[in-house]
Amino acid sequence: MDSLATSDLVLLLVGCALVSSLITLAVIGVLVKVWLGPRLERHIDERFEAGADRLTQRFVGVLTGKSREVIRDRARDLARFVGGRRGRDPDDDIDR
Repeated sequence: MDSLATSDLVLLLVGCALVSSLITLAVIGVLVKVWLGPRLERHIDERFEAGADRLTQRFVGVLTGKSREVIRDRARDLARFVGGRRGRDPDDDIDR
């Protein structure tokens, strides 16, 4: 039996590495397609639905004349987000 030359061993090693990489990529591809893809799609759909609901509420608020209250509430929410969470002060004189 002939012994393998160094170049043959290198080719076998490279071939095995390529096969191993292809198997790994195939497994990751199947996992993304079967498990992660549907979860990500559901998450994106939920976010789109929530955004559509908020947009509908704002549009209805503008049509019904509540846009001033909506803008004030959004500004208050933004201020709470930026400045930290504070409870409403009873001394606030905000007309409603």
